Amino acid sequence: MGKLYKYYARGRHPKGFWGTRTLKAMNGKGHAALPEWVFKEVKIDENARILDVGCGGGANIQRMLALYPQSKVTGLDLSKLALEISTDVNIKEVTDGRCVILGGNVSQLPLAREIFDVVTAFETIYYWSSLEAGAAEILRVLKPGGMVIIANEMDGITESDRVTERAVGGIRIYSIDEIKQSLSDAGFKNIDALHDEARRFICVTARKPQA
Repeated sequence: MGKLYKYYARGRHPKGFWGTRTLKAMNGKGHAALPEWVFKEVKIDENARILDVGCGGGANIQRMLALYPQSKVTGLDLSKLALEISTDVNIKEVTDGRCVILGGNVSQLPLAREIFDVVTAFETIYYWSSLEAGAAEILRVLKPGGMVIIANEMDGITESDRVTERAVGGIRIYSIDEIKQSLSDAGFKNIDALHDEARRFICVTARKPQA
């Protein structure tokens, strides 16, 4: 397995020495372009309550805490190592109460109904056991009118994506249309998408219907 494929395989559940290396790489400049693009294009209210699903090493939590200083951000990940690193990266805000880091699975979120204004999922749906189940849970924890943001560095439309799926095993690289369909099936409305074709970045947004 090549280095790129090993990277994606370790991203599923980072642990140990190589997991630490992977999470630090996720926090590095090489992965900054996607969230910078998303937060430039998608408007989030400054006092939003935000959930970052699959928070990894916590870089996007840190980014949102800085961009939206009146917001509170909760990070969620399955990996104990990811939770530790995310906490360390955002230790001041964790201590101050602006940030909470939780262990959990997107298919069964350990959270109450209708408590978040925004849910983000950066480079994580590849690993979900079910995009449909994750979308349904995100809908449950969003307030009426709340927004989900799903963003990936791979657009799921090239043969190289199929090669990556076969080489890594157990991952799925979705196209915009597949993500939109899953969100629609879960009950989301106002579904929209951005596609940076040159960099193959995609961002899909949708709203929970108003009560």
